Amino acid sequence: MKEKEIGTITIGADLKRSKRAIEIAEANKNVWATIGIHPNYSDDAKKLEELIGNPKVVGTGECGLDYFRLEDESEKAKQKILFEEQIQLTVKYNKPLMLHIRDAYDDALDILNGYKKEAGEKLKGNVHFFAGDVLVAKKFLDLGFTMSFTGVITFTQDYDEVIKYIPQNSIMSETDAPWVAPVPFRGKRNEPAYVIEVIKKMAEIRKENLDVLNSAMVENARRVFSL
Repeated sequence: MKEKEIGTITIGADLKRSKRAIEIAEANKNVWATIGIHPNYSDDAKKLEELIGNPKVVGTGECGLDYFRLEDESEKAKQKILFEEQIQLTVKYNKPLMLHIRDAYDDALDILNGYKKEAGEKLKGNVHFFAGDVLVAKKFLDLGFTMSFTGVITFTQDYDEVIKYIPQNSIMSETDAPWVAPVPFRGKRNEPAYVIEVIKKMAEIRKENLDVLNSAMVENARRVFSL
């Protein structure tokens, strides 16, 4: 990553992983961290407040809702409470959210819209691994959120239309390493340095100059996460 001048944000998924994310970020100039509790994990969200003031912490997450193969309404209710606790924390400290939403866009948007009325510009962030359609993307754009895409776009055309639709100042690239490695590394362990393959594909889909799009997405990351 250093050789290729690539920076990344390493993500917390519970308290232990959030602390580890901070350690990695503190040890590397080109790495930052988010702290959060993934909807599939159980932890005390209030303890995140002990970590959020670290200068290497640039956001809260992954947090959100994950209803994949989930039919238990009580579990969905627990996820919503955990999500709202992290929204409240990130608004309090004026940090962006790193959202994880799977099969739950409607409920997540309802919650976020409820907070937007009070929080205004303090409610902001990025929808990680965006897998929605143009209609869903429009709703997040109305909230002022960005959306990021992974290496999945290099081996399926399912997201071409939404990638074309999102304005240049609201789109980001990511790898979700170590999973979903992009072509030509598909089937191998993914790495943050492979993000260039995602950007290449996005430029191809959008019919934009690679260098221009790359610069725009770097600027988007700097703006959203105050890098």
